[in-house]
Amino acid sequence: MKLLPQFEALEEKYGEKVKFAKVEVPKNRRLCMELKVMGLPSLLLFKDGKEVDRVGGDVDVAAIEEKIGKLL
Repeated sequence: MKLLPQFEALEEKYGEKVKFAKVEVPKNRRLCMELKVMGLPSLLLFKDGKEVDRVGGDVDVAAIEEKIGKLL
């Protein structure tokens, strides 16, 4: 399962409480290097401006929702 459809569904569900951002890797290589993104897809979770978790690869939307729930 691809991460983008899951990401968009979560954005629709939590958009009032959580800020979502997509990054185009080819256009933002420096940012990806700074964030140490080694594989795609990757979902980085931040709280108060600091990375607190990350998810990569083929991940179930329920697992992502659980991580978001813990941060809210």
